[in-house]
Amino acid sequence: MKKIFLIVFSLLVFSALKAQNQDSEALFKKANESFCAKDFVLASQLYEQLIEQGYCAAELNYNLGNAYYKSENYPLAILNYERAIKQDPDFEDAKTNLKLANLHLRDKINSVPESNISAIFNFFVKKISLNTWAVLCLVFLAVGLGLFLLYFFAVEQKMKKFSFSFGFIFALFSILSLCGGFYAEAVNSESSEAIIISQVVTAKSSPDDSGTDLFRVHEGLKVSIKDKSADWIEIRISDGRTGWVKNSSLEKI
Repeated sequence: MKKIFLIVFSLLVFSALKAQNQDSEALFKKANESFCAKDFVLASQLYEQLIEQGYCAAELNYNLGNAYYKSENYPLAILNYERAIKQDPDFEDAKTNLKLANLHLRDKINSVPESNISAIFNFFVKKISLNTWAVLCLVFLAVGLGLFLLYFFAVEQKMKKFSFSFGFIFALFSILSLCGGFYAEAVNSESSEAIIISQVVTAKSSPDDSGTDLFRVHEGLKVSIKDKSADWIEIRISDGRTGWVKNSSLEKI
């Protein structure tokens, strides 16, 4: 009886998952058809439904960004292009469309120049995907193991020293790549950046309405998240200024 129960239960679960997958495919197809029919509002609503159901893919956010862009909702277009690039740092189409969407921003803020060390750090943390880190780790590990094998089979002393030294170096690179991948994934998953979605937001000197007005930003602007306090978030804009805004005024990437 127990085996029969498990078989029946498994079949029910499989049927439910299959039905859900078919519904999702139909919803995705309908969203694409709505986009092709230039019903961009309906298309964006259908793509949003898929995301609410737990589907997560760079292409899905890219399609949603395109739907919002076509319906002239540039803040949400920027948000979804950024999310697509976060999931796939090599998504060139999303990068191109993001540049186009950013042309519609009201705020034109000059960025504080990054130091060389900071630029290199941000490149490795934000631009290299987890898959790339994994490939680097495996390549370095394979080369390192090959050199260690050469050390055991080599006859000449020079070759032994060479293979052991460089085998150790490549093994170290493999460990650093593994650590870099985990660190990059942790940093990127923290949603340390956001997009302003309210039309106009006044940044305050403290996390309350009585704080001093510091500066104003407008919808679509990308900001960095520095701190949180109840319903308030401390943001940093590209020119280095910081201030507190309401949590509801932005969406995390």
